[in-house]
Amino acid sequence: MKLHALLNLYNDRTFLAATLESIKDHVDTLIVADGAYNLYYERYREFTENAKPYSTDGSIQIIQSFSDAPPTKILYPPEGREHCWLNQTVKRTALVDAVPAGDWFLIIDADEMMMGDVQEGMEKVYDSGCIGASTPIYTPGTHVDRLKMKWHPRIFRKSMGMHYSGTHWHLRDKHKRIIEEKYPLYWTDIMALVHFKPFRDQTRLIPHQNYMVDLMMRGWLEPHDLGEVLMTINKLTGQ
Repeated sequence: MKLHALLNLYNDRTFLAATLESIKDHVDTLIVADGAYNLYYERYREFTENAKPYSTDGSIQIIQSFSDAPPTKILYPPEGREHCWLNQTVKRTALVDAVPAGDWFLIIDADEMMMGDVQEGMEKVYDSGCIGASTPIYTPGTHVDRLKMKWHPRIFRKSMGMHYSGTHWHLRDKHKRIIEEKYPLYWTDIMALVHFKPFRDQTRLIPHQNYMVDLMMRGWLEPHDLGEVLMTINKLTGQ
């Protein structure tokens, strides 16, 4: 049974070593998609004028030199690394496409890490009979109510035709059905995901916030986040 870690990357060196350390003993391969998406790149260049569409902060070098790292494959946009990914769904679908059918994959970003008994947790997932699984997610430095016990699933067994569309958190099957809504999911708190977003450098955090507001204004919105989103938009627009 093979497990692949899918890593979304763009100038993310700050917590990258912690991310890699938390998964290196549990995954068979690491698949990395490097580079910005078009809309995010516009916001990022407002703070970093000399930014490139690909990582230039040493992130790739950290991965390549990481001790005991699993075999690694790095993906760039189809047009080459000098170009941006069209959007986040295209980038994340490219990661899923790189996983052989029948294998398992874990979706993790470069400002996140796994904690707990990952090995036992994954064995229970494999034995569950489900094709997807979720764990708790916690953001350190925030109120305890930011501990979300059942977050969007990050663990899946690959089937042909899996892809993202509409939003970057909803993985769909070949019939375009949202997997977490149409399939039974296994849940375990033996392991958990830790998200370090509040501790990111302001040159990344502020552009990301502006980018997310752009997405929200375009309809990329989860219903349970509506109140928080409207408050954020009001603060940014001065209303």
